[in-house]
Amino acid sequence: MQTIYVDTLLCVNLFIDYIMLYFIRKYLRINSNSMKLILGSIVGAVSVLGVFLPFYTRLFSVFYRLITAMLTVFVAFGKTKPKTFIIRTLAFLGVSIAFSGFVTLVCLTLKPKGIVVWGDTVYFDISPIMLIVCTLIAFISLSIFERLKEKLKPRTKIHRITVYCENSSTTFDSLLDTGCNLKEPFSGLPVIVAEKELLGSESFNEERMRIVPFNTLSGEGMIKAFKPKKVEIDGKEIKNGCYIGLSDGVLKNEIKSLMGAEITEGL
Repeated sequence: MQTIYVDTLLCVNLFIDYIMLYFIRKYLRINSNSMKLILGSIVGAVSVLGVFLPFYTRLFSVFYRLITAMLTVFVAFGKTKPKTFIIRTLAFLGVSIAFSGFVTLVCLTLKPKGIVVWGDTVYFDISPIMLIVCTLIAFISLSIFERLKEKLKPRTKIHRITVYCENSSTTFDSLLDTGCNLKEPFSGLPVIVAEKELLGSESFNEERMRIVPFNTLSGEGMIKAFKPKKVEIDGKEIKNGCYIGLSDGVLKNEIKSLMGAEITEGL
């Protein structure tokens, strides 16, 4: 019978959960820092202790895993809309099940010693030194991967936007879209399109909004836009100013804002 060491079990699952959350953050383009990922990983790692509960049956494990996955995702990625939260939770559960399924296949095929799988909980019987070495290798590999990715990807694809209003400021990511050439009709200033959820109601005054018409492949329409006190792109102020157009649930990806290439010319 395999002896299970709780400290090794926690460390292994902390490591695994962090890797899974990291790649989910990258794949879904979630705006979350590393500290939140670590806290989420801790929650996920501690939750594996539930397998030692005397009433941990197969039926109970389904509900238990769903609740702990939701809690892990909430801590790692923060509060968001219900639909987005469900997608993130399902992604985390899917990756967890896929990983445990792969390890189970390895166990059944190669029958290695020191590996145990309960449902989607994995245990590797390795020494603390080996665990530390593996962790260092993983983090160094991820760091190298991130640097290479930053060098290879287009520099103007995703920008960090900070909108300054009279009494507040908001920061979010905006995707550069060459097909987005929206302009406020009277001033001719470019418009950054952003979902309303990115900006609090205190950021704009309904009475000072402008109507901006637009054309897309699916048809024509109009959105409301306002001119903030100041807008920065990647920390650089747009000298000529711009408008922020408020969209309502149109953008389906994690990135909830679009901007045209022309707007960067005002930096």
